[in-house]
Amino acid sequence: MKKTWLLFASITLAISMLTACNSTDKANDNEDKTDSQVETTDETTGEETEAEQTTTQKRDSEKTLTYSVKKEVIEDTAILTESDEQNFSLYKLDGFSLKGDKPRMDSLYLDDNPTVYMKVETISKDEASVEIIAKNMKESIASVSINKEPIEIGKDKLPQGEGVLNTSGFQTTFELGTVSGYVFEQGNLIVRLTIFDQKSVNLTDAFLKMGETIASK
Repeated sequence: MKKTWLLFASITLAISMLTACNSTDKANDNEDKTDSQVETTDETTGEETEAEQTTTQKRDSEKTLTYSVKKEVIEDTAILTESDEQNFSLYKLDGFSLKGDKPRMDSLYLDDNPTVYMKVETISKDEASVEIIAKNMKESIASVSINKEPIEIGKDKLPQGEGVLNTSGFQTTFELGTVSGYVFEQGNLIVRLTIFDQKSVNLTDAFLKMGETIASK
C-alpha cells in the first residue's frame, strides 16, 4: 500500500507542477488582450453565464449513470453536486466525495481509497483554447510516462455526454495502475480531467461517466 501511495503521489506532484505552469502562461496571455477585447468578452461571458445558469437550474437532482467495472456493467443513482471552488456541478455516485483542492481545481475521490481519484479543472473558453489545453494534457501525461509515449485514447472511450464537444484523451500505464487525461468542451467551459486509478480497483469508467455530466452552475 505504501508503494502504491508513493507512486501516485509522485505522479500527482508532477502533473500539478505542469498545470501550475500552464495556468501562469494563460494568465500572461490574458494580460496582453486589448481593453476593447476585454469589454466584449465580459459582456459575452455575462450573457452565456446567465443562459448556462438557467440550463443548470433545470437539471434533475438525481441521474442514473451506467458504467463498467472489470467488464461488469453497473447502473447507479448519482446525485447532483456543486463544486465549492469552481463554476460547475456534476452527478456524483455514492461512495465518492468532491473536494476543492485549490482555485480552479477539485478532487473527486473514492471514499474507501483516496489515492484513487479524478482531478477536475475547468477553464473558460474566453481564457484559453481547447487545442492548447489538450496539448498541455498530452505533455502532462507524457511527463509521468516511464520510457514510453502516452497512448492516445480511442474515440469510443472518450467522453460522450450530452453537450460534450472536441474531446481528446491520453493514458499511460504502470505496474500498479493507470493515469488517464481527458479534455473536452461543455458550454462555455473547457473541462480537463485527470484520473488516477489502480488495476485492483478499476474505476476509470465510473469517474469518466461522472465527469461527462459536468456543466456550469
